[in-house]
Amino acid sequence: MSATEPRSVEIAIIGAGFTGIGMAIRLRQAGLEDFEILERADDVGGTWRDNRYPGCAVDVQSHLYSYSFAPNPDWSAVYAPRDEIWRYIRTCAERFGVVGHVRPNHEVERADWDDERQRWIVQTTAGPLLARFLVSAMGPLSEISRPAIPGLETFAGACFHSAAWDHTHDLTAERVAVIGTGASAAQLIPELQPAVARLLVFQRTPAWTFPRRNRRITALERRLYRRFPAMQRLVRARQYWYRESLATFFHRSWRASPLEALMRLRLRRQVRDPVLRRRLTPTYRIGCKRIVVSDDYHREFTCVNVELIFAPIREIRLH
Repeated sequence: MSATEPRSVEIAIIGAGFTGIGMAIRLRQAGLEDFEILERADDVGGTWRDNRYPGCAVDVQSHLYSYSFAPNPDWSAVYAPRDEIWRYIRTCAERFGVVGHVRPNHEVERADWDDERQRWIVQTTAGPLLARFLVSAMGPLSEISRPAIPGLETFAGACFHSAAWDHTHDLTAERVAVIGTGASAAQLIPELQPAVARLLVFQRTPAWTFPRRNRRITALERRLYRRFPAMQRLVRARQYWYRESLATFFHRSWRASPLEALMRLRLRRQVRDPVLRRRLTPTYRIGCKRIVVSDDYHREFTCVNVELIFAPIREIRLH
């Protein structure tokens, strides 16, 4: 290699989140060592490193939301909080020896195929790299999406995205507006409601919700999983096939109708006000958008300090 020739690897992986670390582990298990993980941040973890908003947690059961080859018998809850997920990813990276392959602060700016060299030329913020194979492990939630609302940039109060939460700002007893009612908002709103003076929730599209039934995993269960790993594998398999069976309801409209009826009945029990309930009821078939997994999201709208606003936002003005 000449003095000006970029360093070369067999495989370059973009991103050190769940996918990138999993890919790297499998490469090592297959006997391949000539690879690098190009990570723009200074640590592994991806979205679980970056998202730190109150209530942030996984919405897939912890036993299932993990590598099949690396079960964790010490999950604290059926749906683990964010800190545990991030710690799990870091632990797996260390346990399977892929930390040394991670190149932090290497943000990929572009990649071009060089036909003559039969290599990818990967341009990063730390310099170029040649790779025979290029694997994209960039998560769909890695980029913050800010709404293009007139006046948002000049808003005088504290303003931040859930994926870039400002923990230095105390929202206690303040008037707070949440724009959006997706999965992150459904976790965030129940955490904010008891603390703030007023909570305004701006909803564009109501979401179908599904019961979470979260609970603490007992010390006895954790001991059994450590002593008898097959028990945890059985729990994981049951969770997998349960979710797979639910997916069959979305393939045909006549199959979805009974599930929708159950979700409407659940909403009726949680929200007695018919006007509010109608505004929280989706008009599209279940499965067309991401389903929100929550036990307490809809109940929050019945609290006296919470107001649901479903009119479109035209602009934000100083009051």
